[in-house]
Amino acid sequence: MNMNTHDETLQALAGKLRPLVDSQRLDNIVDLISLTSDLVDLLDQPMVEKLGLLSEQAAGAAWTAANSVRAAHAQTLAETHPPSLMGLLALLRDEDTRRGVALVLRSLQSVGRQMGAQRADYANS
Repeated sequence: MNMNTHDETLQALAGKLRPLVDSQRLDNIVDLISLTSDLVDLLDQPMVEKLGLLSEQAAGAAWTAANSVRAAHAQTLAETHPPSLMGLLALLRDEDTRRGVALVLRSLQSVGRQMGAQRADYANS
């Protein structure tokens, strides 16, 4: 490759990069490359395995939630009238309903606990 061809190649590259530089998008591309490099350095085998397990758990939870909502939706559509307040309370006689309510209440308890800790963090700052 002679010097003239080399200069032409660099000129062509500079011409293509000019719009990215003018719109400051080249900075975003450099940041993205830097982030990718950091991720490659960060992601060792144990981290990849943890992320794989986490994604499996998230997919399982999403599948369970979707099936539960789908079944409840079908049951609700099958009812000719919406349940009365007493009918809703009667649902609490069912063991599975109580288990589901306990799950929701414990989840809300955990969220409340985290919010309390955040409030304490904000109060200290």
